[in-house]
Amino acid sequence: MKVLPTFLVLIFWISSWFPSTPERGAIFAAVACILGLIIAHLTAKPQSKRTSPSKATAVLATVLLIIGAFLALMTWVEGTSASGAIMLFYILGGVGYILLIRAVSSPKQNLRVYRCIGALVLCLMASWSWASAISMYAHRGAAEHADTACILIPNPSEYDTKLNSIWEMRLPQVRSQRTSPSGSYIWEYHAILVTQIDGRTEHYNWSKKWMRFERLDPVRNPYLPKTCP
Repeated sequence: MKVLPTFLVLIFWISSWFPSTPERGAIFAAVACILGLIIAHLTAKPQSKRTSPSKATAVLATVLLIIGAFLALMTWVEGTSASGAIMLFYILGGVGYILLIRAVSSPKQNLRVYRCIGALVLCLMASWSWASAISMYAHRGAAEHADTACILIPNPSEYDTKLNSIWEMRLPQVRSQRTSPSGSYIWEYHAILVTQIDGRTEHYNWSKKWMRFERLDPVRNPYLPKTCP
């Protein structure tokens, strides 16, 4: 598999989850992914008959997918759908990365499925994250022609943190951290859109499931801010 396309796919995937404020764990994970792909390219032997590393990565990807899918389902049932979706995002990304490494190091370079499936999974996960960010940035679902509008997230309980760039709106970055003790109920919205239309304030909640803003009932949400910070 050619070197440049694989690195472009990898960078695209990393860009979809790397945090807005770099953390040590995220930096380590990103560097480890890049080094892993470099090593896979350097050690690839297309004509080699030793297929055990390739089989090992395939087994690892399968095990990770099964365990990850089970954990994501449990999180979805016991916790919130948003938490389950984000966990599934990371799990499928990890599986896609392992399959990409397998495609690079596999001696069966002539099999198209092994060359493409890992890259396809990573591209799909990255596209999911960036599509969510673009939809939020474009205020998808909200009324048009607002006089002013801003997207706010709770920090930690007051909606006083404004999202200004599309980089801050990617799928894993917008997530409420305050839930009920059981984790089954979200006490805060992931993000809200505050708009001013002809002197009237309208509030919208960001739906991760539908990737759009949905109108909120002002009577049931009297505590939400009326103006942008």
